[in-house]
Amino acid sequence: MKFQIKKINTSHKNLMRVCGYKEIFNPHKNNEVSYARSLEASRFYPRFHIYINDIPENGIEVSLHMDMKKPSYEGTTAHSGEYDGELVEREAQRIKNITDKFISENAPRYYTLGFKKEKEGFWKKLLNFLLP
Repeated sequence: MKFQIKKINTSHKNLMRVCGYKEIFNPHKNNEVSYARSLEASRFYPRFHIYINDIPENGIEVSLHMDMKKPSYEGTTAHSGEYDGELVEREAQRIKNITDKFISENAPRYYTLGFKKEKEGFWKKLLNFLLP
């Protein structure tokens, strides 16, 4: 399953870490970087597996699938992967939700028009408390 995420102000590695993924390198493909998150804490498979590509000006494209088992033969990619289905769709939505939250929390804050309340100092607060 492929989907797009808006451009964010952090690295792919950091975004995937926030989503619970670990960075992995494929020694058979010039240490190509991808990210994986296991469904079971004590086992490496089954796992969600992500490849990320930059889309100039727009953000990033996420290619998500689920590896059910380790590749059967050395140097092959046959791993009984699922590229769609309910689990993969739910994981994609989870990543989108985390990304949206990440974007909103790190967005620049703008003040509304109006009068800004001046911050009171310690002594002024004390005097206002003591003198009604």
